[in-house]
Amino acid sequence: MTDRHSADHLKSRGYLVTSFAALDCSEPLAAFQSFIHRDRDYQRRFLQKRYGYAYDGFSFYGQTDSSHQAEDDLISTFVLSEFYPVDRYPAEFQGFLKGSWKEVVKTVRSLETALLAQLDVPGLLDFYRRNAGHMVSSNYYPPLQQFTSTAAGNTRLSAHPDASLFTVFPFGVDEELELQLAGENGVLEWQSVDATDRILVYPGYLMEMWTQGAIKAMNHRVRLSDNRAAERFTFSLFSLPFPQRAFEMPGRGSMTSEAYFEAYGALF
Repeated sequence: MTDRHSADHLKSRGYLVTSFAALDCSEPLAAFQSFIHRDRDYQRRFLQKRYGYAYDGFSFYGQTDSSHQAEDDLISTFVLSEFYPVDRYPAEFQGFLKGSWKEVVKTVRSLETALLAQLDVPGLLDFYRRNAGHMVSSNYYPPLQQFTSTAAGNTRLSAHPDASLFTVFPFGVDEELELQLAGENGVLEWQSVDATDRILVYPGYLMEMWTQGAIKAMNHRVRLSDNRAAERFTFSLFSLPFPQRAFEMPGRGSMTSEAYFEAYGALF
């Protein structure tokens, strides 16, 4: 799924736009749109606190106890994963989880395995094969005209690195995503990513921790839209350890999946 220089491009640029066409997002999009238009009482039945591991469940703008987004981020999300049985999720998503989700994960695993083989980081491919599962963050950005203030840094989604080993956009990327990249003088600056109908990937904090900073997590954010009436839907896949796994983390010794999430959470 990758050419032989893909890992070099990932390391030198900080992200990779692959040569592979984005997958069809019609099934997850229809499922998420159906859920997002349900009333809040129904949505609250699926809050993150009703799951308990990683970030599965629903988060919404203004929520004070979300583990997945800041209170003032102009976004609502639903996280689905391989970590729970399908029937734990709303009925709206179950067709997707029983259908094209499996092919999406298969495609992403193939891409990530190829990148890890090229990166050749000691022990990392074996860790991935033994421990990594996937979650998808389904993100809904309501029209900006609904809000009277913005997220931190005058954004739609405030700046942060992801908890993932890799973050993959299997359905392509719309405009408004910004990455913090080194400019011509080496100073970090925010740069917009062009909309693409190719699969895009960048490293998360698990990659940074495993490589002891040799490969940095991509700090990213979503800028305000030029169209205040426009909705925005995006889907990103995270590779994360399954619950209750124990593994050796370079430079840190023995670590569990739960301890990793605590370390990531301490960034904020």
